[in-house]
Amino acid sequence: MQKDMLEAKHLHTRDNKTNLVIRIIAGAIAFTYVSFNEGDTVPIAYKSHLYSNAEQRFAPTEKILTTDQMAVIIERPLAQGKRIIVVSPVPALEAVTKASVPNAKALHPRWIQWATSLTTSDVDYIFDPKLQTQEFLQYEQEYPAPLNILPLDNYHTVIYTDGSAQPAVGTKHQYSPACAAVSEVMEDGVFHPHNTYMQTLGDCTAQLADLKALILALNHTEPGCQTLIVCDSYYCVHSYNDYLNHWKLNEFRDSKGNTIKHKILWGRVADLKDKLPCVPVVHTLGHQRVGVHVTGNTLADEAAKAAVAMASVTAVTRSQTRLDNEILSAVKALAAGKSLPKGYPTNYTYHISAQNVACTTIPGVGDRVIPKEDQRLDLIKAAHEGVASAHAGIQATITLLQKRFWWPGLCR
Repeated sequence: MQKDMLEAKHLHTRDNKTNLVIRIIAGAIAFTYVSFNEGDTVPIAYKSHLYSNAEQRFAPTEKILTTDQMAVIIERPLAQGKRIIVVSPVPALEAVTKASVPNAKALHPRWIQWATSLTTSDVDYIFDPKLQTQEFLQYEQEYPAPLNILPLDNYHTVIYTDGSAQPAVGTKHQYSPACAAVSEVMEDGVFHPHNTYMQTLGDCTAQLADLKALILALNHTEPGCQTLIVCDSYYCVHSYNDYLNHWKLNEFRDSKGNTIKHKILWGRVADLKDKLPCVPVVHTLGHQRVGVHVTGNTLADEAAKAAVAMASVTAVTRSQTRLDNEILSAVKALAAGKSLPKGYPTNYTYHISAQNVACTTIPGVGDRVIPKEDQRLDLIKAAHEGVASAHAGIQATITLLQKRFWWPGLCR
């Protein structure tokens, strides 16, 4: 069906001397109907549409009724006064009642709407047993069923993802988000940490950080490798497994025709999914104490927090427009050839950047930012939160800070 829709340039035009035939094909979360001139085998038009969240829980017959109602309303102008013949996989569709449908889920007002639509005088209903067998096969052919999740020891690599967005240092409304992916590789029957991938992001939400963490994991997945991706974001996993294929078919629009959130990023995910068709993405609850994914998920969470701590430098460099007297005196003393303030090594150079940020150049190391004195405690707290859950100690906090910062006494 998807191939036919992509080749829609071969569609016939409407012949207003014939009746209009509509063939209904309903899937699990979307439907398609095809319009023909009566007696012709070449379609006039295709229409594909996502069911709403409520409609996805309907019984199969209720989904057919939903499709029929929308198809008749939309295509009635195309009939141009001729009769509409609806071909469906439900016998005697026009006689269906709520009592005759097992496990009916739709509310009474919806059934009243369907009853009104089914009794329209210009519509006839025909049962096609061939469509009956295709009701959900159509969905399964175009969109493969979720991959069978094997026991954990059947995978060579497991990649855990997590995103984090915490208020940036010195700000109330700006965030320092980051994402991380941690891979574990099976060796001698046991999974061992293998690689950690971290990425700092621009100001964004935690939801977007989780999505970028998923992209990070997919980018580091090798085709053909027996890999499992584990994510604690229900939004990412649910969208990846249940909606992504339909979004792609509908040009990344939802059931109401609106563009989905993060369209460009989900487009990238869709491309990666096409390249990695055998890589399942599964959900695990975050911050759990028991479970097969606890260790890996915790490592990903710690890595994301560490990346957030590193991202805090962005907020510092943007907000540091007024410099401390201590820093100014060091810069002026160096320029005048005078003695430097206590704690400022004479073999370091000190300067003010174009962004009005104090920096030092450490021989053999490079440039480091000198934060204002009232910002240093916040930076220490942010760095400590990034490594504290790993119980790495004070030295790990100092090492993290030294990658971007320097100030007198930092190494003590």
